[in-house]
Amino acid sequence: MIAKLVILFCLTLSATAAERTPPQRFSRAVIHTEQADQTLLAVTLDSAVYAASAADFRDLRLTDQNGVETPYLLQKIAEQKAVARRLPSTGKIVSLNRTGENGIELIVALDKTAAGADGLSIVTAQRDYEYGLHVFGSADGKTWQPLVDNGRIFDYSRYAQIGNNDIELPANNYRQFKLVVAQASQTRSSGLTELTRTMQNGSEQERSESIELRNEPLHIDRIEFWQKLTETLADAAQRFDYPVAFKISQDVELKASVIDIDSKRLPLIGFSVQSFSPNFNRRAEVQIDESHGLETRTRTLGLGYLQALHFQGFNRDQNTIEFAETRREHYRILIYNEDNPPLHINSVAGIGHGYRLLFLAQAGHNYQLGYGVDKAEAPNYDIAPIQELLRRGYQSSSAELGEAIALAQPEPEFDWAGWVNSRWFLGLAIASVALVLAWSLFKIGKRIGDFE
Repeated sequence: MIAKLVILFCLTLSATAAERTPPQRFSRAVIHTEQADQTLLAVTLDSAVYAASAADFRDLRLTDQNGVETPYLLQKIAEQKAVARRLPSTGKIVSLNRTGENGIELIVALDKTAAGADGLSIVTAQRDYEYGLHVFGSADGKTWQPLVDNGRIFDYSRYAQIGNNDIELPANNYRQFKLVVAQASQTRSSGLTELTRTMQNGSEQERSESIELRNEPLHIDRIEFWQKLTETLADAAQRFDYPVAFKISQDVELKASVIDIDSKRLPLIGFSVQSFSPNFNRRAEVQIDESHGLETRTRTLGLGYLQALHFQGFNRDQNTIEFAETRREHYRILIYNEDNPPLHINSVAGIGHGYRLLFLAQAGHNYQLGYGVDKAEAPNYDIAPIQELLRRGYQSSSAELGEAIALAQPEPEFDWAGWVNSRWFLGLAIASVALVLAWSLFKIGKRIGDFE
């Protein structure tokens, strides 16, 4: 019963402490150019935010001048890439006329609601062909301006899967187009060969071969217009080089160089170690210390080899050790030298990602970013509108963070949660439970002795 009461008391203290969320310690103004309408703003986080914010950024809060919380999307800064895609622009064939001995002329008009045309595709089921065509554009169907001179469509599938049915158009605002094919048919072999032999006295005197040819016209199933749309999309997460403070020592027992690193909780995915030593191949690992109850354990984040080889024009360097993204105050790199002399380390840099907050800023509103609470509850925002704007290719405007302002903190109260989770309390709880169990066993033993 006593043990149960002790455990219940501990749980009550933890629950009571969890209900009180400490206030944020820092606030920074969001500096941006005022707009007459709402704007999609992007605020890039910096080293000051990384150093003081929670490990998973759950404490970040955007508020306006009225203290109203503003939803945001936390996003890794990514490389940008241009992606071109085609949007269909519907149209139909208005007329087809023959020109000359073997030519055709097609008039094609875009639908009233269709977007402008940046190109067209000739859709045909034919194979093994090559045609040249001219394209003209018109706004009224009477005056025609040349757009493409001798464009080519072809299919070489007899030899390889190579073909092209697309004709790109220069920038234009025309709604009607004329396609002229001067030679709209091609002469092709039927695949049959007629063989004629002249015989005399049982021997062949003459032989002739003739190949049957046929005229195959171009058959157009339909003409598809399209508009080109170029979007700038996020690619792979961008990598940044972060300066870190480091100190080097030698562990004689491990035969290793020890590099202790202070990173100020940057979002790191690796370290770059530069050495003046010319040729080497050393095993290395990145470690962190983690507290588990009453003990501190060392955990390995990443393993790798640091290498350098420079000989007669051959150069190879491998100076990075990577690991899953982590935000920690301190790291340790062990470089195992074995019986070799220690490497001459000249610099150590962090490799990591960057983050930014995207949010919809209302016209005439000012915003502040608050942070600095390790035990805050993670927000659950409605970010679907922001994601939809990004999907549609809307570009964000950059905003900056002002100077950090330390917010007034309430009078410190006794940290029940910290005390409950401390080594002292855990040791006391274990000792109390052990004493209760020992007393219980003593009482049971005494009762057993009385019965005897």
